[in-house]
Amino acid sequence: MASTELKHRTTGDSPAAPAADEASAKRAKNKAIAKRGLKSLAVAVSIPIAVTLLSILLLSRPKNYYPSATKPFWVPSARVVNWGSLASSLLMGISSWLFWAEGGFQAKPNAVYLYTLYLVLCMAWYGLVLGAGSRWLGSVACLGKTATLVGCDRLFRGVNGIAADLVRPCLVWSVFLTIVSLTMVSV
Repeated sequence: MASTELKHRTTGDSPAAPAADEASAKRAKNKAIAKRGLKSLAVAVSIPIAVTLLSILLLSRPKNYYPSATKPFWVPSARVVNWGSLASSLLMGISSWLFWAEGGFQAKPNAVYLYTLYLVLCMAWYGLVLGAGSRWLGSVACLGKTATLVGCDRLFRGVNGIAADLVRPCLVWSVFLTIVSLTMVSV
């Protein structure tokens, strides 16, 4: 009889089984990549924020911020400068991560130097303007920081447009701080 030659399929014999195994392997691989991506994002964001927080906590004295009691209405308080700098650091961290994730630091190694110089100049500005009260050197540091952000914007744009777009608000903030620093020099 023909029914005696029939045999039941087991789970491994089904044609859908290799596709299911392949799909679960792909999900596992994507999950591992996502975990690695979150770890690298956390590191990329924490570095500039840590630099800014250390600058705020260790190098700044708000009484050195603006020399005269009659500051222009558009000059923010030291607290607003701190929060703005933290927001700028967050955006730069995300931007650098997007750039790194696309292979930008390998493709354009000069971006590493510009980004590192940006972090150093951020810390220097805090130490010079809010710490030591050296407004002239602080203005030079802020001009340098603005120039490094322009360079980062140009390099990031060639690899990841979103990363470059995230640099723009940081650039605006840096230009604003440069103007504030230059007005402090003239006072």
